[in-house]
Amino acid sequence: MKKKWIVLLLLPILVSCAKNSRTAPGQLAPGSPEYILNEGVFYLNQGDVEKARNKLHLALKKKPNLKRAHYSLGIVYTYKRDFPNAIKYFNNVLSMDPGSWDAHNFLGLVYTETGQFELAKEHLLKAANAEKYRTPENAYVNLAMLEIKREQYDSALRYVDMGLLKNRTFAPLHNIRGIVLEKQGNLELALYHYNKALSSLTEEDVSILINVGRVHLQMKHKNKALNALEKALGLSKNDAVTKQIQDMIRKVEETE
Repeated sequence: MKKKWIVLLLLPILVSCAKNSRTAPGQLAPGSPEYILNEGVFYLNQGDVEKARNKLHLALKKKPNLKRAHYSLGIVYTYKRDFPNAIKYFNNVLSMDPGSWDAHNFLGLVYTETGQFELAKEHLLKAANAEKYRTPENAYVNLAMLEIKREQYDSALRYVDMGLLKNRTFAPLHNIRGIVLEKQGNLELALYHYNKALSSLTEEDVSILINVGRVHLQMKHKNKALNALEKALGLSKNDAVTKQIQDMIRKVEETE
């Protein structure tokens, strides 16, 4: 169950990171630290975490103060759920640049996963309230998820509202509102926000489709549940997620 949190929270950050960084070696000299770093970022954005880790460590061996390599390794170790190393590399970034708001955001996420909620909130609020942070909605996503983990649902919704003031069409925020409403038993409104999240994306998201299918199942909408889950199954690229979807489809098919 815990892994679902990581996937949900990291996805928008990685997409944002990919848009603002070079993901191929480009015109740099082959073998240079920056060239190897860009190879590592390329593999990271392709989802090949091990190749990314190897390249990024090699880049740091050649140039130990390469801030973007430390940041990218923080992401790598977050994906690997090696939280002590993730914390180490994000703190390395902040020691070089205290105004790295993405590093604050990721540290907040990691501290949430380790149950260090006060530290998590401290870093997430720094990111959310930083005037120069270009994507504060990412921090509000993680603040809302922190509050869900603490079962503070009203507070989670408050952070969703604050994030939507920054970006009205940010799909993860609508998805989180759906999660909270579903937990509160408001299935119709939860479904509305899950669908609103999907409509805000250029490509459909597997995790949100699973949410849609699960709510339709609870509402006894068998065909709609199957439609959403089968679409998710066709898009899934993760073995564990694929198995989860297959189990859900069998459960739907067994209902009357």
